[in-house]
Amino acid sequence: MSQTHEIVAQQGQTEAPAPDEDVNLHFISFVEVAGCLYELDGRKKQPINHGPSSPDTLLEDAAKIVRQFMDRDPDNLQFTVMALAASTGDEE
Repeated sequence: MSQTHEIVAQQGQTEAPAPDEDVNLHFISFVEVAGCLYELDGRKKQPINHGPSSPDTLLEDAAKIVRQFMDRDPDNLQFTVMALAASTGDEE
């Protein structure tokens, strides 16, 4: 599987970094499970519990944690935030 990924990655529109190059690019996800907000980061050994949350407050709760990340290094603009949410059904 990783070999397939490597082959496809090398065919992309941008030049892929060398396999041994130290890059600081990865994804972090926030999810609500059983009333708690968890941070899922593949570079960490286990999920991080950030405290209480709910389906109704997930976005707000995750935004507070993202703000803490931003406050640690306010001059760093190398990040993107994206929310995946269910449709409200109000589209025409």
